[in-house]
Order: sequence, then C-alpha cells, then structure tokens
Amino acid sequence: MGSRRPSLAPRGRDSVSGSSDSRRRSSIRLAQTQVDNFRASDDEQPVEDGEELEEEEGDEEEEEEEEDLYQLDFQSAELSTDYWQIHKMVKYLKVGNATCTTIALVGLKDSGLHQEVCQLALKMVGGLEVLLNILRTSNLRCNIGALQVLEAACGHVATRATVHRLGGLQVLQGLVEHSQVEVRGLAASVLAQVCGLPSARAALIRDGGVPKLVKLLRVDAQALQNDQELAACVEGAARALWACTVSRAGRLAFLNAGGLEMVGNLLTVSKAAQLVPIVGVIHQCITEAVFRERVESSGYTSALVKLLHSPSPQLQVLATKALARCSVLQATSERLVREGGLEVLISLLAREAQSYTDALFEKDPAFARESGMTSEPPGAPRSRKASVMPDTSSSVGGGAPQQPPGSLLPDADTTKLESETAGEQDPSEYSGGGGQALGDSELLEAVSEAVWHVCLLPDHVGAVKDLSAVPILVALLHHNDEKVLTNVVGALGELAGDPECCIILLRGGGVTTLIQLLRRTSDKLLLNVTRALGSCAADEDALSALLQQDGLRLLWSHLKNPNCRIQASAANAICTCLQQETEGLAEVVRSLVGGIELLVSLLESESEAVLSAVCAAIARIARDPQNLAIMTDYGAVTSLSKLAVRENDTLRPYLAEAIAACCVSRETGLLFGQAGAVAPLVQYLETNDSTIRRPTCRALHRLSLEPENCITLHQSGAVPLLLEMLGSEDEVVQEAAADCLRNIRLLALRRCKTYSRMARLTPRTSLSTRR
Repeated sequence: MGSRRPSLAPRGRDSVSGSSDSRRRSSIRLAQTQVDNFRASDDEQPVEDGEELEEEEGDEEEEEEEEDLYQLDFQSAELSTDYWQIHKMVKYLKVGNATCTTIALVGLKDSGLHQEVCQLALKMVGGLEVLLNILRTSNLRCNIGALQVLEAACGHVATRATVHRLGGLQVLQGLVEHSQVEVRGLAASVLAQVCGLPSARAALIRDGGVPKLVKLLRVDAQALQNDQELAACVEGAARALWACTVSRAGRLAFLNAGGLEMVGNLLTVSKAAQLVPIVGVIHQCITEAVFRERVESSGYTSALVKLLHSPSPQLQVLATKALARCSVLQATSERLVREGGLEVLISLLAREAQSYTDALFEKDPAFARESGMTSEPPGAPRSRKASVMPDTSSSVGGGAPQQPPGSLLPDADTTKLESETAGEQDPSEYSGGGGQALGDSELLEAVSEAVWHVCLLPDHVGAVKDLSAVPILVALLHHNDEKVLTNVVGALGELAGDPECCIILLRGGGVTTLIQLLRRTSDKLLLNVTRALGSCAADEDALSALLQQDGLRLLWSHLKNPNCRIQASAANAICTCLQQETEGLAEVVRSLVGGIELLVSLLESESEAVLSAVCAAIARIARDPQNLAIMTDYGAVTSLSKLAVRENDTLRPYLAEAIAACCVSRETGLLFGQAGAVAPLVQYLETNDSTIRRPTCRALHRLSLEPENCITLHQSGAVPLLLEMLGSEDEVVQEAAADCLRNIRLLALRRCKTYSRMARLTPRTSLSTRR
C-alpha cells in the first residue's frame, strides 16, 4: 500500500513511477467514461425543495459556470486519495463473498462519505447500484452495513436522485417491514433523505409507503428511553413522514393511516432529537383545517405550549410555528393565554427583538420611560446587530445596551438561536431531516405570527398590552424581513383599536413607519399596513400625523392596486379617516387629482368587499356639497342605482347609507328615481337585520322628498313595511319611517285635493257648453 501512494500525486512530480503513472492514467480514462455518463444523466436529476433552478433559456454563461463547477468536483474526486479508496472498496463489494462484502462496507463507512466529493465518487464508480443489490439479499450484516453507507452517502442531491432512479424506493419500503428493528430504522432514515426529492416523495405516497411508516410509530413512549434501536427507528420513521407531509397528498395519506394519534402520543418523549421530527410532522399537518381542529380537540396544543420552554432552538421554532398556525382557532388562542403560553411568546419576542428595542429606546429615552421599559447603562453587547434603526436625527450610541429590567426577557443562560445571514428558510426545507442552521428571523417570524393570531380576539388585547408587548412590536417595525414585518404590522393593527396602545404606537413613531411601509410592494404586508392605519385613524392625534405626512394620498393610491383585498382595506382606511370631523379634510379630498374619479370607478368592481368599502367611503365624502357634485358628474348616482338590485346582505347597509348621503336634495333624489333605485330599496325592509333597516329607512325618507319617488314607493308596497317599522325599538328607524309615510300621505292628499277641484269644475264646464 505504501508503494502505491505516490501514484496519486499530480503530474509533474519526479517521484512518480512509470508503472504507477500508467495505472493511474488508465484508471482516469476508465473513470472519465463514468464522468461523461454522470454529466449526461445529471441534467435530468430533480432537485430538493428550497433549491431554485434557473429557468431562463439562452443564458449560456451561467450554464458554462455550472458545468465548470461540476467539472471541478469530478476532477477533485478523481485525484483525491478517498476516490481511489472508494473505488477499491466498491471493487471488493462485487466479489460476492459475505465476509469480504462486510469488510468493504466497513471501509466505505469510514471513508468520509459525509464529504460531498466522496458522495460523488461513490456514485461515479457505480457503488450505489452495488449497495442496492446488497439490500436485496437476506444477509443481515450486509443489509445493515449497506444501509449505513447509504445513509451517509445520501447527503448529496445527486446521490438521492440516483437511488430513486435505480428503484431504491421499492427496496427501502420492503426493508421498512423487516423483522429487525435496526434495519427498519436505517431504511426509514434513508427514505427520509431520498423523499426530500418531490418525485421520490410522490412515488412513495403513490406506492402506499406512508401507512408502513406510520406503523413504525406504534410504540410506547416510555420504551424509547431504554431501547436505543427502537428510538432510532421511530426517529427515522418520523423524519420520513416529515418529508412526506410537505405535500397535501402526503398529509391526507398520513391522516387516513391514523398517524395523528401516533404522533400525538409521542409528544411526551423527553429527548429533543426525537421530538424535532415529531413536532415537524404536526407543524406540516396543521396546514389543513381538519388537522388543526383535531389537534386542538385532542389536547396536543398543551404539549406544544410546554415545548416552548425547550432549550433546543430547532424544537422551539417548530413548536412556535405549529402553535402559530393552530392559533387561528379561537380555542387554541384561549389555551395559549390560559396556560401561560402567551407570556413565553412575549419573552421570546423580547429576546429576539432586543437590539431593535435598545436602538429605539436610545433614540427616544422618554418613550422608554412612558412605556415602562427603562434602559440600563450600556454594557457588553448582546447581539451582532449593532445598528438596526434608520438614523434620521443622530446616530445611535457606541455601546450596545443591556436588557431592560421591565421586559420579559429570559435569563442570560437561555440558549440562543444561531445567527444566520439574510433569507428565510421555507418550511419544506425542514423535511429532509432537520439539522439546518436557524436564522435570526426564524423564531421571530413564528413568535410574531402567534402573537398576531392571539390579538385577533379583542379579549386578548388587554393581556398582550399588560405584558408590555406594544413597544417591542413598535421597535420591530424596523426589521428588514418582510414576513416578520407582516406579522408585526398585523398584530399592531389589532392592538391599535385600543386607545392606550394607539398612543404608544404614535409616541414611538409607529405611525410614521407604517406610512413609509405603504411604499412596499408585498401584498400581504400592504394588506396589514392599510388595516393598521385604518385602526390608527380612529384616534385624532394619529389621524393628524397621518394627514401631515401625506398618508391619505398614499392610501388613496392603493385603490389602483390590482389586489381586491388591498383595495377594500385601503378604502376602509380612507373611510375611517373621513369619518373624523377634521377641518379642511374635504378640501384635501378634492386636492387629490383623479381621486374621486378613481373611487367612483371602483363601483364597477366585481368584489363585494371592495364595493362595500367604496360605498362606505362615498357616504363620508358626500357630506361636502362640492365633493357630492363632483361624484354626481362622474356617474356615482347611476353606479349606485345599478348595485341596488344585488341580493347581498353585506353590501346592502353600506349601499343604503351611500344613497341616503347622496340624496341631500330633490334633484339628486329624482336622479335616483329615474335610475330605478327606489323599488329595489323597498325590498331591503323585508329583512330582520337592524343594520340594514336603519340606513334603508333613512334612504327612503330622503328619496320620498321627490313626489315621483313617493308614487314608486306606494306602488312597490312600501307602506305596510314602513308601518311595521313604526314599532321598531330604534328611534332613528321610527323617525325615518314616519317621515317617509308623511311624505307619501301628503302627496296622496295633494292628489285628492286636485281631483276634487277638477271634479267641482267639471259640471260647470259642461253646463256652460249646453247654454
């Protein structure tokens, strides 16, 4: 062996012998054909979730670079000592002797297969085909050794793709039902890696492999503490199911196989390494509504709340993400508050946002005192994020501040997440079996989402406020991750409905930051920003800040957004702004070039939410006579009349309110009558919904000021319905119905007087003609 080692040196070395050099060149020529085959087949390989393929055709430079990278990998594999070692071990595998095969497998296992070069070398020399053939034998030691080698070699995507292409899934599925626990565990572990490929995952689900993996989970949780082989088997099966449940078909197959109960029973396991794939499966499955309800009804969310205290960062992130998805249910949200999960979430939020809160409090110490979170003198830095706030007035001080004593931060010895550069990992990237490094915003995204969902219930707003979470959320408005921003803005939008929270948000510069976020392009973020500004606009001080910083114009500009939900949210925020009796607000609306025309044009939208929001905004704008005249010129009367025939109880109250606001004169009422809006409004009174009856009665009262509309009301059968409205408990409804009946009655009396006068004049006229 020692005499052959110099033959591995690069060319140009004087110490290389001729015979060794010739053997090396012949081996390279033989391996080169395998390299060519590898390159030809590598273009057809699927990739893992999270890896992006360049879809643009014609980009020759990038293709050449990729080929060069592969070529470098192959050359390094050929010229390395490990390559020749693997080549020799594979050669011994083909001997056929069980003892020789076992020794070769041990050598392969110790040859550094965790390195990418060695994994590629094993594929190039045809070792994967030999290993799969060994798995088809009945020799237990060889099966275990081959599975261990495959488990180490499947770290590279090309190796997984080759195993799948060679029919390895069928072989591994057969070994999952092996009589030996160790074989079952190793086979499941290899399946977990191979199923990271979408094609392999789909094939496993289609072949019925999910029920076989679920069967491996039918064990007692207490038995896993003493039986290491059984624990490894359960962990491998859970990781394989974690990979399969990335797709909806896998989740449904998992549910039909009864896997949810099996996974729920294993939540009592004490080891974090075994809990990570188990919680990962639950996290993937909670995407389905039926899973969320069953997880909550089975009480598994209580176990997830306890896992928030786990020292394992990955387990903590997965538990938080699972709770965030499940907290859309009211029962889960209440459980979080009741069982102390909200306190843990706020403490995690404060820990992850420490650098942002420190920067905010340094820029505005008064805000820190008012919010009850005073800063200590600067000390040792806690985070590498030294400067996260935009420096608008002065730069942040030198030393990084320490933890505020008023915040709910954990102890200093609490395990922190490993920091990572920008970029958020897709949840499907966990499916390959964990072990990835977690980013700074990974836990922050999950925690902020869970807090947002808790705040959706008005009863929980006070609990979040009492935990001093509002200043932390205000500081996080300067985070650079859009997913974190979306969750934080969503939570602040729910909290801004509370006057005290709105004051904190305004005092910390949150309104200014929200207005700046209106210039972003993310639909989810814009939707939450418009909602948050709409909630802030109910406060006079916040509305003044919004108007001063051109926030109304930016909100109005989003009425042109192609997303109907953003249009509706922006219109609702505008409606809230216009609801305040602010001096000069009508002039501001008129100053928006094309703003009223844009608003009226949205009455042609197909979205009921947009129509309702626009009708509510029109009802506010019509208070000003000049703005009403402009809307009338743009055809608002005709558009509103066309909407009156729609049978939508959500739209009807806002439409009736808009018509009532526009009928400030008989001329406008006549236009509505000519457009055919009177008769459909009468049908609105047939409902028992008071929110529809009240604006409808007001609209009919104002329409009845025009005599022609009174005739239409009488012919449409409005009188009996209006008489019924006189018995309503709502005084506004009573008064409007009575005034409408009065106008109808006055018209009838005038017509009776006219007919009687004509009747008295008719005989005299006939007598004079006879004479």
